[in-house]
Amino acid sequence: MLKASMGIASSTAGHGDGNNGKSKDQKTQPVSDQPEDVSHSQTLWILIFRGYPRDIQSTRVTELYIVFDDNENRNLTIRIKGQHPSFSVEEVWNQPHPRTRPHFYRRLAVATVETTSELDMQLRDAILGTHVNNTESDWTCQSWVGDVLTTLQDAKFITDEEGDSALNGMVNYIARAPWQ
Repeated sequence: MLKASMGIASSTAGHGDGNNGKSKDQKTQPVSDQPEDVSHSQTLWILIFRGYPRDIQSTRVTELYIVFDDNENRNLTIRIKGQHPSFSVEEVWNQPHPRTRPHFYRRLAVATVETTSELDMQLRDAILGTHVNNTESDWTCQSWVGDVLTTLQDAKFITDEEGDSALNGMVNYIARAPWQ
């Protein structure tokens, strides 16, 4: 079963393009041969990348990263792609470790969610179901990560403290870049 706590409402509820931010070309997770009676976990991280070609606060890129059963080789990166007003969500399975990716800056732990099955995709589905705001011109991947954290709090996947701590950490690391 999943971790639970009370949550808060998303700042962007009720806006958008009606597809809940899901890309039409999202891939499904490959099936595993592991038995279902083993305890499983999924650890959610926020990835922060330096802006390129110029590293300032507004160009820092944030993504979400799920590690399955503490196996860094079995992971899912979920990120916003595109530009306003055509943002969409992209998921990429089994990427190299974040430290090896171009412009990597920091990785922040959000929470570890216990699951009853390796194939449990409830956390992934909640992230993919988070609203993509294509109406506000100043909305970014940084805003999306904040919205996802709120969604996960509301769905009781993470506690208020976990969500708030992760958001504050993300904001602090982004603020370390020059403002302009």
